[in-house]
Amino acid sequence: MEIRAELTLYERQVNMRKRRFFSSLCLALLLVLPAVTARAAVFYKDVRVLLSLDKQTSVFFTPVGRFTLKEAPGIAVGNDELEIRAVGGRVSLSVGSKTVTAASITLLSGGYGKKEDYIRLKNARYGTCTYLGNMTFDVFEGGIRAVNTLPMEQYLYGVVPYEMSNSFPIEALKAQAVCARSFAAARCSRYFDRAYDIRDTSDDQVYHGYASKNARAIAAVDATVGQVLTYEGDIIEAFYSASNGGQTEKTGNVWSSDFPYYVNADDPFDILNASSLEERSFIPEKYCERTLKLMDRGVLQKLEQAAYEAAGREVNLIETVYVMPKNPSYGEPSRCYTEADVTLVVGFSEDGLSKTGQLTVTLSLEDLNFGSFENMFGKIGAKKTRLRMRGAERGSYRSKGETHGGYFLTERRYGHGVGLSQRGAQERARFGQCYTDILSFYYANTALASIGSFDSAPKITSGIYSIDEWGVSGVSEGTTAETMLKNLSSQGELSLVNSKGVPAVKIVGTGCFVRVAYREGTAFFDLPVVIFGDLDGDGKIESDDVSALQSHLAHETMLTGARISAADVDRDGSVDISDLLLLIQTINGDAEISQGGKA
Repeated sequence: MEIRAELTLYERQVNMRKRRFFSSLCLALLLVLPAVTARAAVFYKDVRVLLSLDKQTSVFFTPVGRFTLKEAPGIAVGNDELEIRAVGGRVSLSVGSKTVTAASITLLSGGYGKKEDYIRLKNARYGTCTYLGNMTFDVFEGGIRAVNTLPMEQYLYGVVPYEMSNSFPIEALKAQAVCARSFAAARCSRYFDRAYDIRDTSDDQVYHGYASKNARAIAAVDATVGQVLTYEGDIIEAFYSASNGGQTEKTGNVWSSDFPYYVNADDPFDILNASSLEERSFIPEKYCERTLKLMDRGVLQKLEQAAYEAAGREVNLIETVYVMPKNPSYGEPSRCYTEADVTLVVGFSEDGLSKTGQLTVTLSLEDLNFGSFENMFGKIGAKKTRLRMRGAERGSYRSKGETHGGYFLTERRYGHGVGLSQRGAQERARFGQCYTDILSFYYANTALASIGSFDSAPKITSGIYSIDEWGVSGVSEGTTAETMLKNLSSQGELSLVNSKGVPAVKIVGTGCFVRVAYREGTAFFDLPVVIFGDLDGDGKIESDDVSALQSHLAHETMLTGARISAADVDRDGSVDISDLLLLIQTINGDAEISQGGKA
C-alpha cells in the first residue's frame, strides 16, 4: 500500500509538471501561431489542385472579377496585376498602399462555382492559364506554393481537353471525363496531411485551368456530371494512359497490387488507331540487297552476330523461317515479351562447297534500339524508352513499288497500359461505341454511379447526432459503427466506410464517412464524420492529436478535410491556440470537449 501511495504521488508530480509544461507551451505558441478557418471543403464537391510554380520566390497574377482576401476582407483586391512574394516562411501581398503578410493568403472568388471570376497566372509548365475558384498561396521549401480550390466539375473542364484533346469524338471525351472524375474523387479522400488533393501534372492528371474554347470537352463533362466508376459500391481510382499497345495491363504487373477490374484483355482498337505510337523493325523473309536496306542496322548486326555464334563459323543470311516472341515480363496472357526466337536459313562454306542449314537464334528485345516512333505523321523522334510493350508479328514492307514479306519486331504502349487507352477510346468512339461501352471494356465488372450532393441525396436524420453539409458530429469517442448506424436513418441505404470508401470501419473516427446509397445503388453520397479533438481519425482524443494540432498551427503539416473541422474543438469557427489549450486540458482531465449533438 505504501508503494502504491508513493507511485500515486509520483504520478501526480509528473502530471503537474506536464500541465505546467503544456501551459507554458500554449502561452509561447499564443504569440506566434495564426488562427485558421475551420470550415472544410465539402467532400467530392471541391478539389484542391497544386499548381506548377517551380519554387519561385515571387509570382505575378491578375484577379478578374470579384475577389476578397480571406485574411483581410476589408481590403479591396481590384483587377490590377499583383505580386505575391516569399518573405522568410511567410507570403506577402501588397494591394495599393496596404500590405498583408501571413503564413498563407487566400483569394476568395465572389462567384465561386461560376465562370465570371478567375485568376490569370503564369504556370511554370503550361504558360499563362486561367483559374476559376479560389487561390491559396503559401511558402513551401523556400518557394511560393499555389493551390487552386474549385468545384469538381470545373476542375474537369481543365483536365479532359488536355488529357485527351478537344477534337476527340464526344463519346471518347465522356469516357475520359468519367475516368478523370473517378480518379480525382478517389484522390480527394486519400491525403489528410497535404495542403492539396492532386497535382496539375501527369503525375496525377494534367490540368491547365479553364478555357471556353474547349466547348466539346466541356460538353462531355456536363453530359456526365457526377458520374464515377465503382466496384462493389466503391469509387475506383480509374487509371488511364495514352496507349496500351494492343493489350490492357494488370495493376499488379505495373505496381504492387492487383485489382479485379484491371485485367489483361486484347485491345485491337488501340493498334487500329493510326496515332498510336509504335516502333517497328523489319526482318525480311528473303535476304537480298534490296531487303537488307530495309533493315535497321543495329538489328541486322545483332542477327548476324547471333547466327555466327550459333553456327560457330561465318554464315550469310538467306531466309527467315519464323520469328516467335517469348518470355513475357509478366505471367500469361501478357504480351510484353523480352525475347524473340528467329529461325534462319543460312549459307556457309564447308570443304570448298557451298551449303545451307537451319538454325535458331534468340534476340533480346530489351537490348534492341531501332528507329524513332512512327505514327500517322511518320517518324517524330520521341524517346524509345517510353514504349513498354515489345513483341514480334508477321507483316510486309512496301518500298518503291515492291512488297516484301517478313516479320516486324515491335515496340508499343505509351504509358503504363492500365485502364482506359486514350487512343483506343478514340478509335472505339469512331466506330460508334458509346462511352458506357468504352468504360465497360477498360474497367471489367465495374458500374457507373452518380455522386450526389447534400441537397439531392436522401436526407440522413438522427435523434442523437447533428447532420450538416460539412459532416456528422455529436459522435462520442469509441463509438462503434454498429452503434452509430442504429442511431441514423434515411430512405436510402446507409453504411459506414473508411477514407478509401471501403466498408471496414469498426470504431468510428474523424474522416470516416456515412454513405447513403440510392436509386437502386446507382447513386450515393458520403458525409464525413467529425469527432472534435480526434484529429488522427482513430476515434480517440489523445496526445497524438495535440501534436497534429501543434504542427498545423505552426504551418508544418496542415490539417484538411474533416480533420480541420475536428480541430475546432471550442466550436468558434476558427482553429487557433484556444483549441490547442482546450485539447490539452481535456487530455489532462481539466476540461471536456463538447461533441455537441442533439439533447
